[in-house]
Amino acid sequence: MYSKNSFKVKTESGGKKKWAIISLSVLFLLIVLFLLTYAITGVVFVSFALDATFSAQSSSPIDVASNLPKPKKEDEWFDQLEKTQISLVSYDDYKLNAYKIVQNKPTNDWAVLVHGYRGNATEMSYYAKHYYERGYNLLMPDLKGHGQSEGKYIGMGYLDRLDMVKWIELIVSENPSAQIVLHGVSMGGATVMATTGEALPANVICAIEDCGYSSTKEQFAFVLKNVLKLPFKSFIMSASDQTASIKLGQSLESMDIVGKVKKSTTPTLFIHGTDDNFVPYYMLDIVYSSLNAEKEKLSVEGAGHAFSATQDEKIYFDTVFNFIAKHKT
Repeated sequence: MYSKNSFKVKTESGGKKKWAIISLSVLFLLIVLFLLTYAITGVVFVSFALDATFSAQSSSPIDVASNLPKPKKEDEWFDQLEKTQISLVSYDDYKLNAYKIVQNKPTNDWAVLVHGYRGNATEMSYYAKHYYERGYNLLMPDLKGHGQSEGKYIGMGYLDRLDMVKWIELIVSENPSAQIVLHGVSMGGATVMATTGEALPANVICAIEDCGYSSTKEQFAFVLKNVLKLPFKSFIMSASDQTASIKLGQSLESMDIVGKVKKSTTPTLFIHGTDDNFVPYYMLDIVYSSLNAEKEKLSVEGAGHAFSATQDEKIYFDTVFNFIAKHKT
């Protein structure tokens, strides 16, 4: 026979057990909700930022990165120019496209011109005209997932470096005496920097990088905070890092441009506009100080992102071609 006290103890014990189960259930649901939010956040951001087929991206503020200067006269010049479309297979089996423009008078001088984020080869026509008029042959590739090149994900320059090596090898196979200049703007600048961290033939005499970023992850973090004005930057970047590792086989953290610059032996000219609000101006000093080879830098006063050339065309191209002249044989 139970006493009133023993019944009370049993009831209290049962109540505590019930609340413990409820608490654990709530905690479990919160953990599941957090993990789902974490996973969804990563998938959404990687789709938004790196999926080349993500159509909603067309109206995104991040597209400012592809607005390279391309005045109408350069459009018309490029359209009328005699050129050949060529292709090769990327390191991961996608068909890549490029435009090849060869001078009427044979020359060993080559410029490889690399476009920016969600752009295409034709957006480099402004730069192409300056090189062509100085007697250079041109190679203008569509990076993977851009223009007429195949590919599902954008390589942010870091992955594109492996394809750039193949384009360089193609030029050298056709012209063993080629003297090659690499010139990239925005993501193209990051591509050029990452490429110089590979084992390149002596044919690559120098590189010109214009407003490239020092780190893929840091660049995205800057955009989240300062361009898209989104909260929870660390949470979004952590989730995106995990998703990128799964989908691209490479985390955002590991897509480190500076790490490649530190391995480079290629003479490089670093250019950046002082009013760049997309790839921040402070990244110029980061990439510049990371190179242990011959180098120069040019800060263009008042220039926004990717507009250094049009902000002060004379200083820009005088500096570019004077730098190149030091390394031609």
